[in-house]
Amino acid sequence: MSTTLAIEIVLASAFSASLYVVLRYFSVWRVDNLHGLTANYITAATLSFCWNFSNNMNAAQTAAWMIPYAAGIGLLFIGVFYIAALTTQKAGITITSIAGKMSMIIPICAGIILFNDKVTTARIIGMILALLAVLLSTYSKNKGASQQKIGAGTVILPIMLFIGSGMVDTSIKLSEHFLMEGEGDQLFVSMLFGSAGLIGTLLTFRGFLFRRFEQNRVWPNRRSISAGVLLGILNFFSLLFLINALASPGAESSLIFAITNVLVVLFSTASGLLLFHEKLSRTKIAGLLVAIISIVILSR
Repeated sequence: MSTTLAIEIVLASAFSASLYVVLRYFSVWRVDNLHGLTANYITAATLSFCWNFSNNMNAAQTAAWMIPYAAGIGLLFIGVFYIAALTTQKAGITITSIAGKMSMIIPICAGIILFNDKVTTARIIGMILALLAVLLSTYSKNKGASQQKIGAGTVILPIMLFIGSGMVDTSIKLSEHFLMEGEGDQLFVSMLFGSAGLIGTLLTFRGFLFRRFEQNRVWPNRRSISAGVLLGILNFFSLLFLINALASPGAESSLIFAITNVLVVLFSTASGLLLFHEKLSRTKIAGLLVAIISIVILSR
């Protein structure tokens, strides 16, 4: 592995892990999740479009057919990211990263069903371990009624994130297979980000249409927008460095995904421990170790 490729993998992992950190800080900074995520996607869409401006402008002339697909996936994007924000705030960064990365078994299953990908013993073992990792990382013993509500939140949200992230990855896999081609690849990514930002904007300003029912609505403020812009910049660069790593000559995508996902989980766990003093029980530590083993097996 070349030095350049190694640096790109580390940067992609670090930027991906930083997304969980910023989402966790949303509650500390008193950022409205919807407003922050909307600004995030608008920022990511703008950067994605301007990064390769000339090619995107040329591709945009014949890209109208992409809009319905981008809008559908964009709705899924912002919905799942909203769940990720809630999960980091209620369950912690470590659990969120494990649930998000373990969702890779869903697109793997989709590949087996839709594209006749090979079914191997290693993949079956990896998928079983992935499910075990999610269960271990979200397991908690509740003592008393006062803790039951918290326990339910820390279990349901990661499971929702696990399913939602898998749906996002599957939709991207389907898009790459059926929709993305040639110079339109980068533009389609911009449209995904942009449609998610547009949907978030419509939801944010729904009060103009339903004022009678939105008496307690909160309008975007500078704090939420600034946090969203920061998240959008990190979001864009996490994808950019991952794409660059995958495009490196001779690079094996399975190896890159394995290393990247493991590093994201490790970076996220370290961030949770150092920045937010998150505590890891024995079951959560076991879930972390099983997650790492699962990622390596599934990505081979």
